[in-house]
Amino acid sequence: MLPSLRALVAFETVAKLGSIGAAARELHVTQAAVSQQLKSLEDYLDCALFERSQRGVVLTAVAQQYLPVVTGSLQHLRLQTEVLFGKQQPDVLRVKANHSIGHNWLIPNLNDFITKFPFIRLDLTLVDWPSREPCTDADVEITNGFIETEHTRAERLFQESWLMVCSPCFKALHAEALSKGDLSSLPAIQVKGYEESWMQWLAHNKMVPVAPNIQLELSNSLHALEAVKQGIGILLVRSLVAARDLQAGYVVEALPGSMPSESGHYLITANKRDAKVNFFCDWLHQQN
Repeated sequence: MLPSLRALVAFETVAKLGSIGAAARELHVTQAAVSQQLKSLEDYLDCALFERSQRGVVLTAVAQQYLPVVTGSLQHLRLQTEVLFGKQQPDVLRVKANHSIGHNWLIPNLNDFITKFPFIRLDLTLVDWPSREPCTDADVEITNGFIETEHTRAERLFQESWLMVCSPCFKALHAEALSKGDLSSLPAIQVKGYEESWMQWLAHNKMVPVAPNIQLELSNSLHALEAVKQGIGILLVRSLVAARDLQAGYVVEALPGSMPSESGHYLITANKRDAKVNFFCDWLHQQN
């Protein structure tokens, strides 16, 4: 059994407006009708949802936890009803992500989101660098690095680690140098803009701190991994970005070891989120 839909709508409206009278006017019913719906919901849940005073009503602690559940569910029902019965086109969610995380992680997982939320149409833009002013032309941004303004909030998505990778052929060709941990004679690929360095990785893994010979610099890890597959050199890369290629055997760990990443990928949204953004953000966090 579920609570009455009318009771849930009354609860959401009163919570939003902070007043039973204002909620009654918005719902075009009497105050007594709204009060009755609230009482029926509280009786059903066997707990108080509001503290009443002369100034209006205030959510109790449990009601504050319950409100986003109710709001999200009602919004989901409203939007999907409108889409299925032809009253509204799918709601567009504008997402901006960097190339590496977009290609290697986000797009491969998007079918799950689209299946769960068919009433949301994604407008996905892949970029090399994060926006200086995030969420001005996107609802959600997934950035490589922390960016936050007075109008936005940032949440770290994953705890990643740095791995040293190469192609299987490269590892076979340079087996002797790799077995000795001698990187000075090996060609390497570098991604621009990363804070963590080869020397940090080597020191963390208690290896000889002699960096390899950087032969190629690229603007993102997606293209750097492609260069690795072509046997151009070794690469320091985040575990999340390289996971699919490692699993498929396109790249392998050049040397054993890893290093926790101090930087990472962040989810950035406006301080105030609407339902479609909440659906996407909740889905992202569930992927961890």
